[in-house]
Amino acid sequence: MVTQWTPMRWPNAWKDAFLFSLLKGTSIDCLIFDTKTQSQLRGRADQDGFHTADLASLPHDITVAKGEWPGVKMARRGSGDISAGPTGVPWVDNNGWKVRLESALHPGTSVWIDAPPPDKSRIAGGSYLTAVADSAVQGGRWIINLDADLAEGVATQRAPALATWKTITQAADFFATHKDWATQEPVALVGVVSDFAGKNEFFGQELLNLLGRAGAQCRPLIKSGALKLVPPDEPTSMRAVIYADSDAPSAALRKQILTFVEAGGLLVASPQWGQGARGSGENPRYSIRTLGKGRVAQSMADPDDPYLWANDAVIMVSHRYDLVRFWNGGATASHYAISPDRKQAVVHLLFYSNRGPDSASVRVAGRYRSVRASTIDQQKLANVELQMQKDAVEIHLPQVSQYVALELEA
Repeated sequence: MVTQWTPMRWPNAWKDAFLFSLLKGTSIDCLIFDTKTQSQLRGRADQDGFHTADLASLPHDITVAKGEWPGVKMARRGSGDISAGPTGVPWVDNNGWKVRLESALHPGTSVWIDAPPPDKSRIAGGSYLTAVADSAVQGGRWIINLDADLAEGVATQRAPALATWKTITQAADFFATHKDWATQEPVALVGVVSDFAGKNEFFGQELLNLLGRAGAQCRPLIKSGALKLVPPDEPTSMRAVIYADSDAPSAALRKQILTFVEAGGLLVASPQWGQGARGSGENPRYSIRTLGKGRVAQSMADPDDPYLWANDAVIMVSHRYDLVRFWNGGATASHYAISPDRKQAVVHLLFYSNRGPDSASVRVAGRYRSVRASTIDQQKLANVELQMQKDAVEIHLPQVSQYVALELEA
């Protein structure tokens, strides 16, 4: 059985053993001690039944990945300026794509994201909620890490700090009680086929990152294995795969992908994919040709800009196939997973701002008859409206926090 601990880095400011009482009754069960001066406290933690560890010597079934503090990226630390891309959408750092990638590269392991709060920044309680949810919705865990001011405030029992601490533990407890969600199958619109290593590491990983920022549900497909591509004939089907690696695919890999294309899928490929008949000039950067029921879009030049590739792919797939679409949500992200029998699904909604929206709506692809919406502190939201469409549902939300779970029944 895979280790499923809820980890926390013990703050340097916490020097008294009585602070272990703060963890009593929470799901936090693994404490990471980074300094030798904490050895006495580590011994006490062992006595109290906690798992203790340092990041260099974790169980073999735990993978640790360095992450980013999730949220809207500021142009300068401490400034009020928000960084945005050419489309004007706020630039959001998140770790969901990293959890998906590490899970694909290291199957059968728990993925922990190590993303400390920014130095010398005042972090709102809602941002900590986002940090927990950002990794957990993908089945990973954020290593809980308090900024220095918060750690000191909790140690000295200041009310605002204790309120933020409660937010953190509530969020951790929420996902600890929903471990079954991680067993559901992620739904994706686009797959990125790569080994994500060596000369393909940067481009492949940035594609995953930027596709998510562009609103496309995506997943990594490790090219050395079976891709398990199926015909795109359902509202929740994968519609496209991207092959941007700098080497040609193997014969077996080429066959898997072309079978998917012939059944109606889209392949966006680098020149290294190999020569094919020249197609239309509808896109100045790609030669696009028909193959069976699908299309192959082959780049005219070697890949050099993952931002451009990600956005080109989204346009070529078309927004009509969006799996999750937001209105009035601001800077958002989502994760969609479905049960093996296709009768239940959960869609996780993340709102990367200091507070959740007051009137957001979301469209979810798929045929569902009912929805149950919950947040970290509300087991069932009231005043949630569900409107059924032909191959989707539209859900209207009341005021919510930075995280919402939508449990759907077919």
